[in-house]
Amino acid sequence: MRLKLLVIAGAIFAAGLAPAVAQPVHIVAFGDSNTAGFRVLDRNTYPAQLERALRAKGYDVRVKNSGISGETSGMGLRRFDRAIPQNTNVAIVYFGRNDLRWGIEAKKIRANIDTIVKKLTERGIRVLLVGLRTFDLSDVALQNGALYYPDFFKGVAKDGEKDPQYTLVLDPIQHLNTKGYAVVVENLLPSVELLLQTPPPLAMPAPAPPAAMQPPPPPRSVTR
Repeated sequence: MRLKLLVIAGAIFAAGLAPAVAQPVHIVAFGDSNTAGFRVLDRNTYPAQLERALRAKGYDVRVKNSGISGETSGMGLRRFDRAIPQNTNVAIVYFGRNDLRWGIEAKKIRANIDTIVKKLTERGIRVLLVGLRTFDLSDVALQNGALYYPDFFKGVAKDGEKDPQYTLVLDPIQHLNTKGYAVVVENLLPSVELLLQTPPPLAMPAPAPPAAMQPPPPPRSVTR
């Protein structure tokens, strides 16, 4: 009996010395229909394609789609706590198109997005803020220590006109199709990879207009 107890105690002690198991990096894509993936299958949305692309490159990540079609930046701000789980390490934020479409004042749009990014960075979450071709948010990113990507539609549109091969058929707003989201992911991927570096990069080489920013500290490893 004594020998058996010693064996059990030894096993418990050895287990206590075992290295902690690192958890995946949790990424949240936070936005409107461009994030939600209007009228495309879940597996074809940009967050789903981004997760597969990152995992194919060896990153242990999970990408949560927190996009809702039709949302403005104010709507996103109001559901912030529900949209961003406590285990979030990285967030990709893209709002503003619906705001502009509905005529919301630019100052209000900027304030909403600034608050979203600030709330994320205050939680130690690394942020990639995605801007609009006609609505520069690089100053918001800079002030909050986020990385900045100027145009979600880079590669699928020229001067604001989307290439039909990348859009849904018979959609007046021209939401992207599976092929279009694949281009978005290909272009976003280097910026997202920068956020996954440890230690963090000193600056992000962004397309024009350039905006080199320092991200917040690296996400803490979750252990069990």
